[in-house]
Amino acid sequence: MDEWNDTDLWEAARSTLPRVQRERMESLHHKQQREELTNAELEEVNNLENLYREVVIVRAQAAVLLKQRDYDISDLSQFAPDPDS
Repeated sequence: MDEWNDTDLWEAARSTLPRVQRERMESLHHKQQREELTNAELEEVNNLENLYREVVIVRAQAAVLLKQRDYDISDLSQFAPDPDS
């Protein structure tokens, strides 16, 4: 990521899971609170959680690099993902 331009870093800093994946993960979490998930559902939720963690790591790394490039990152609202994604 060190070689990425500023625009790409800002995009990465605002990245998130696609809406369909977020909604599916939320649905599985709610179901898991009510009942036991099937093995397939457990695998799916684990995969979605791993993907989510990867997105968070990319966002954090991008923010660090932007800070190192002298951008003011103190206003967290500038990292809000696109609500339509």
